[in-house]
Amino acid sequence: MTQSPYSYSSLERKLLAPARGLLRAVYSPLVRVLAALHVSPNAVSFSQVILGAVVVALMPTHPRIAFLLFVAAIALDGVDGALARATNRATKFGALFDQYCDHAREVIVVAGLAWYGALNPFLAGMYGVTYPGFNLTLYLCNSYRAPLPFAIKSYLIVYPALFTYLWFGVNILDAAVALSIMLMSLAIAAGLWRLKQAVG
Repeated sequence: MTQSPYSYSSLERKLLAPARGLLRAVYSPLVRVLAALHVSPNAVSFSQVILGAVVVALMPTHPRIAFLLFVAAIALDGVDGALARATNRATKFGALFDQYCDHAREVIVVAGLAWYGALNPFLAGMYGVTYPGFNLTLYLCNSYRAPLPFAIKSYLIVYPALFTYLWFGVNILDAAVALSIMLMSLAIAAGLWRLKQAVG
């Protein structure tokens, strides 16, 4: 049943393929250190959740440090898989646990933005539901060999808005999150239609 069970569209996988080789080279020294220290790939995955909580704690007082830690958390999302492959500890559970940690980090940061009044709470709640649903839809479409050809991920819209807010104090988060929710919802609808065709 599974061909490429990733939370990416066909276009995104093609665009990311060359970047993955470069990222592997960049991650390689850190992966070697973590492997030598016998750090579990799942521990690296979970560190994203901890960093997400630290990002939220630092937002009001040290917003730029918070953003840099957010970038570090995203970078760890690639390190855990590279570490799992380098140490022959890649498992289906590890890939699933990585997804849970990614989503937990994302929801924690968005909830923090709402808590501090930087993001409309309704939009934060909708994002917290739509983001996992969107990634699950992409995963299922790939699993059933009915990949979405194109989908605009939140990192293209929400992360730049998060950067402008935390780095410059310019808040366009409501507009960015609303746009991201709309685009993810359209992708979910398209994905469900493709799944209906594939599953019957």
